[in-house]
Amino acid sequence: MLLTNRLPELSISELDLRGKDKNYKVAMSLCYSPSITDYSETVKYLHPEELDYYMKLTYERRARSYLAGRYAAKRAISSFIQEEHLNKIIIERGVFHQPIVVYPHKKNIQVSITHCENIGAAIAFPETIPMGIDIERVSIKRKDILKSKMTDQEKKLIKSLTYPEEFTLTLLWSAKESLSKILKTGLTLPLDILAICKLEIKENAVLGYFENFPQYCVTSLIFHQHVCSITYPKGTLLDLKAIKGTVEKIKRIINT
Repeated sequence: MLLTNRLPELSISELDLRGKDKNYKVAMSLCYSPSITDYSETVKYLHPEELDYYMKLTYERRARSYLAGRYAAKRAISSFIQEEHLNKIIIERGVFHQPIVVYPHKKNIQVSITHCENIGAAIAFPETIPMGIDIERVSIKRKDILKSKMTDQEKKLIKSLTYPEEFTLTLLWSAKESLSKILKTGLTLPLDILAICKLEIKENAVLGYFENFPQYCVTSLIFHQHVCSITYPKGTLLDLKAIKGTVEKIKRIINT
């Protein structure tokens, strides 16, 4: 692939997740590029084991997604542990393809990764505070398919929001994806298990609660034609202002 001297645009922030007795530091990153060649420039940050996997990818879309996810994840982890050399951070794949961080000087580092077209995003966090992130593109063509996957209660919840139906359906799907990453299963389990039982608006974000996992909640933001959802332990307070700032920077870049 042709390499350039330009890296994808990046937005990164260090967040506080406030609990009753303790605050937790996490790091979130979003990256975007309209060009595959910009993501190709991030190959130099891959560890040799990651490079070996990347070189075996035959489809451009899959290769771009891999690089977008790995670059976002390494930048989030780099910010979280203060490691400047991204190729010292290894992200292996577990048996369910979940990301596993390998870094010799620190243990119990976790990361959640998502990619959607030309956007990559990740959250790095300590093992003590499980989190999951997902980004989905809104498409009216998927509306009927997504609706068929919703429970009767979720279909009622959709009507309670003022967003167009395709946005709300994508939001619910994204919320479930982000929870599945905490569970390390992906969407391999029955979707009804991930059902959402309540939605509410808070500071121009949508806060959701899970029927079968009351220990977690999810915050979703709509930007451009995308939805970003972050699931985290209920009872903690997410730094929504910092997340909005991270998302808004990428939104402005996409719109230019």
